[in-house]
Amino acid sequence: MGYRASAAAAALAVVAAFALLAVGTGSARGVPGSVHVLLRPGLVTLGGRVTMRVDGWYRSRLEVALGGATDRNGRLLGWRAARRRGRTWVAELPRPALRGIYPVLLREQPGGPVTRSPGLLLRVFRPHASQEPGFATPEQVVRWWVHTWPRGGLAALRRWRRPDFDKRDRRLHRLFVVAYNPPGQPGVPNRLGMFVTTVRDGYTGRWRLLEATVQP
Repeated sequence: MGYRASAAAAALAVVAAFALLAVGTGSARGVPGSVHVLLRPGLVTLGGRVTMRVDGWYRSRLEVALGGATDRNGRLLGWRAARRRGRTWVAELPRPALRGIYPVLLREQPGGPVTRSPGLLLRVFRPHASQEPGFATPEQVVRWWVHTWPRGGLAALRRWRRPDFDKRDRRLHRLFVVAYNPPGQPGVPNRLGMFVTTVRDGYTGRWRLLEATVQP
C-alpha cells in the first residue's frame, strides 16, 4: 500500500493539507420486501468478480449499478442489464477502480425509479481488512493506523478534500492527511506524511481502515 512516503512528498502533503471541507449527505430508499438480492461474494479485493442474484423482481427488465463506482479515469461505470433465468435475474456487477463500499442499485429501465437499501452494499477491501478492528469515529482509525503500521507518533491529523474523480458515498468514506514521526526519530525534520482513507462498514456501522497512500 506504500505506507512510507519520501520526506519531500510528505512535507508537501502535510503543509498543503490542513484545510477542512464539509462532507455531503444523501438519501436511501428501501428494497421492497418481496425482492431478495444475493451477492456472491459480498466482500472482494480490488478487481474481484461479483455476481448478483435477484428473486422477486416481477418486472419486464432489470438493470443494476453500483452507486459511486468509477473506472480509472473517474468515469461512472453506469448501468448494466441483468439476465433472466426463469424467475431469477442474474448479473455480474461492475468492478470499481477504487476500494470502498458501494450501494447496489436496481431499476427497471433508463429514467425509471431507482430501488436501493441501506443494507445492500458491496465491500471492496484490502485482503484481511475485515479482520481489523472497527472504531466509533474515523479519527480513531487514523490514530490506530499511525500506532500500528508505521508505529510512529502522531503529530497532526486533518480531514482532506477528496479528489473530484472520487464519486464514492461521502457518508461512508473519509479522507485524512496525517503527519507522524517514525519510531525513535522525533522532531519536525524527521516528520513524514500520509493520506489515510477510512470507510464506514455500513451506514450505521463502525469505521475501518480502507487504505493509506502517498497521494489522495
